[in-house]
Amino acid sequence: MCGICGMVDMTGNGRSQPALVRQMANLIRHRGPDGDGFYDQPNLAMGMRRLSIIDVGGSQQPLYNEDHSLALVFNGEIYNYRELRQTLKRRDHILQTDGDGETLLHLYEDYGLGMFSHLRGMYAFALWDTRAQKLVLAVDHIGMKPLYLHERDGKLFFASEVKALFADPAMPRELNLSVLDTYLSFGYMIGAETLFTGVRRLPPGHALVVEKGQAKLHPYWSFGQGVETRPYQPSDDALIYQQARELLADSVRLHLRSDVPLGLFLSGGIDSAAMLAQMSREAGERVKTYTVGYDMQTPDNELLHARRIAEHFKTDHHERVINAEDWWGGLLKTVYHHDEPIANSSAVSLLLLAEDTAKQVKVVLTGLGGDELFGGYSSHQAVPQLLKNRESWGRVLGGSSAEDMALLGAIESYYPAMKHYRVIGALPTYLPRVRQATLPRDEAVRRLMSFDGMVFSDALRDGLYSPDLRAAWQAAQHKERTYSGIIAASWRDDPYNTAQSLVVNTWLTGNALLHTDKVTMASSLEARVPFFDPVMLKFAAGVPPQARMKANKTVLREAMRAAVPSFVLERPNQPPSMPILGWLDGALNSRIREILTDPNNMISDLFQRPALEALLRDHFTRRTSQVEVVFRLLMLELWSQRFLKMPVSVV
Repeated sequence: MCGICGMVDMTGNGRSQPALVRQMANLIRHRGPDGDGFYDQPNLAMGMRRLSIIDVGGSQQPLYNEDHSLALVFNGEIYNYRELRQTLKRRDHILQTDGDGETLLHLYEDYGLGMFSHLRGMYAFALWDTRAQKLVLAVDHIGMKPLYLHERDGKLFFASEVKALFADPAMPRELNLSVLDTYLSFGYMIGAETLFTGVRRLPPGHALVVEKGQAKLHPYWSFGQGVETRPYQPSDDALIYQQARELLADSVRLHLRSDVPLGLFLSGGIDSAAMLAQMSREAGERVKTYTVGYDMQTPDNELLHARRIAEHFKTDHHERVINAEDWWGGLLKTVYHHDEPIANSSAVSLLLLAEDTAKQVKVVLTGLGGDELFGGYSSHQAVPQLLKNRESWGRVLGGSSAEDMALLGAIESYYPAMKHYRVIGALPTYLPRVRQATLPRDEAVRRLMSFDGMVFSDALRDGLYSPDLRAAWQAAQHKERTYSGIIAASWRDDPYNTAQSLVVNTWLTGNALLHTDKVTMASSLEARVPFFDPVMLKFAAGVPPQARMKANKTVLREAMRAAVPSFVLERPNQPPSMPILGWLDGALNSRIREILTDPNNMISDLFQRPALEALLRDHFTRRTSQVEVVFRLLMLELWSQRFLKMPVSVV
């Protein structure tokens, strides 16, 4: 596990900058405190920071093939490296180390860009082919390890974190106004663009080949691609559950390969309990488990559920209990380490948990992925329902007048106030669905998946966006174009399969996996995600919806029925109960209000000031409920202060 960075002169004029690459590596040394390594050529300079996990005493990077015609810097783990090493040796390759990264070089020698189908792991790497004067940059199939790119003046810069790019004083530090509406709408970014002008992310399942002055994307994997859902027979259920159990056991076995201590992030649900059951069977000693909780009572206390699971499996259990002040300090650290604004309050809790966990272990497994793969989210049901509604309601409402449709849109402005009145019930939830049923398919699905109308809305944009922001959004149509592309890539044979793919290609790759990597690596802790082994992903994509969607995470629950206690299986699936949004309205209210109402802040220039002041006033006086919107604005402002106004330095 490491962080990598570098630059290539695409013009071939020998303008590499080794000193700059060393400064870039220094800005991400938290990703690899155990050492560094650099490779310098006239047209290329690349470097890395190392967190030693496998072959601790060896595998110093850069890594080379037998004749040094290939050089590699690598971030991640190749979990099937032992099997690959045996195969490569039989093919007469000479391996110099006992580690996993070296397998990438020899696979490239044999298969070129066909190498990726042989890999089970998470990775971002840069491989330089001296003979072809070619650079191959790649990230793993689902984006567990990020890689950011910036191209300027015939040079391409790359790094595991955006902040490393700012080691170059000539790097522009500007807000990408044309994509800001995308962040405000989702609370995170979708697609390859970032909120930094000129910075994009290498998409999951892609390589970028830089050769002869050109950089070309090479897609090699996408979720569900080439997977046919087998016809469903109820008699197949037992076999499906058995396969899920066996594949998860195999994935966990591979993910436990480590030369340093490891543990598990334990929540109170089935996903991490399934991990723990498999780890307990494989481990020769008590599993170390780590849970985060809060110092105030919540409706569903995750600490108590996790504690009960830990007691059942007799783990070495540890808890991090945080209060509002802890969380605020963690929030400021998250802003720095995440690079991009992200309106996901659980990322802060995970960062604080990682701080404690890293004091005892270097590697931790997580249960992330059970919801995404096995139907744990409301959107897994809502997307198919929306598509059905478009056929039924759409025919009825399609004949409605333009005035009626405009009225449905206008009502959105009252949703924040409606949330305070119980008598209205779930009306603010259902009204957007009615409107969505009348819209074109891509727009309807996008609005559903971004909770448009319930968080951000057209009414809010109309009043809040400045002329410059509105013009940039309307000219670029980034959100609209990008999401239509995601829908096209995610569309499958069944609406339930489409919903599964959409969750993977938006929320998972743009939010959950990104923040898991960044907030754990902030403490030099490697987080592993066994649910996202490519074999496991292929299986999950092929499970018939009739089996997967019988009930919440049916396949996972039934697969683990004999391995986990009944109180885990019987607990309803629900997001962890957190007091964070309450803190935003309570203990942290005054400082948040001060930040957002400062007339010198950035958001005052982005939005219509009277509308912004009214939104904040109504929220803080509890006339309306806009906590999700306020949190997105807060993260945007804190991000701008940290990255657009302050020098970027090592923290």
